[in-house]
Amino acid sequence: MTTLTVDAFTTSADGTRIAYDLTGPVPGAAPAVVVVDGVLAHRLPVTRAVAAELEDRVTTLRYDRRGRGASGDTPPYSVDREVDDIAALLEVTGPAALVGIASGGFLALRAAADLGAGVTAVLCHEPPYDVASGAAPVDPRMIAGVEACVEAGDRGSAVELFLDVVGMPCQLVPRMRASASWADLEAIAPTIAYDGRVLAGIALGRRALMCRWREIGQPALVVDGTASAAAVTTAADSLAGVLPAAHRVTLPGHGADVPPTALAEAVSSLLRRAGVP
Repeated sequence: MTTLTVDAFTTSADGTRIAYDLTGPVPGAAPAVVVVDGVLAHRLPVTRAVAAELEDRVTTLRYDRRGRGASGDTPPYSVDREVDDIAALLEVTGPAALVGIASGGFLALRAAADLGAGVTAVLCHEPPYDVASGAAPVDPRMIAGVEACVEAGDRGSAVELFLDVVGMPCQLVPRMRASASWADLEAIAPTIAYDGRVLAGIALGRRALMCRWREIGQPALVVDGTASAAAVTTAADSLAGVLPAAHRVTLPGHGADVPPTALAEAVSSLLRRAGVP
């Protein structure tokens, strides 16, 4: 079977160019997977390694969500536009499973509800919100606070605010600022609020996910790790409990530290559950 590695662009419904790469068999020749990254992430090394693990039998598409990396952006932001981006990527791959990382898992679920048969299955890795908790899905600072910092031209403070929201000890922030990755974090700081709106959409709005779990009938795998935070494990348990066709899995490691072989096997398991050999 012919395999390929391609860097390319597609165009979303609003004209925004979305950058992606493909690894594996040519589209249509094998099952397809689209990776949906979480907050402040794009095309992570672990998903590159997973794509390499699967390249002889799965076509893996990784992309830069709008406003990140080589992708463009078109204001005003809405979650609908991010779903349109995924729809444009599915025109490249054909029907595909979505692998959502952290907050990207909830965007993947929204796409599964909206796009129907175009999404064959969903893997949610380390979901960040307990859907059974009754608590607000997102700290307001992740939207209004970040947007205020960005509007004021202070993207560094937007990143710092987010790090505070997720509980990073303040004494570690100077080390983060001195790291080689800080400039990239500042470059995509406006997209922190995008993920905030994805999370807010779990419970808010006329198409809130809380009211649409039954529409997500695709096979789903909800995944945490042996070293995941207790809150993540609780969130994974709660999400698996509301999705009609969910299966719960715990992998060795957690987050970016999960072994690529283990995550690749989870993807393969998901595809088998979806009836794909």
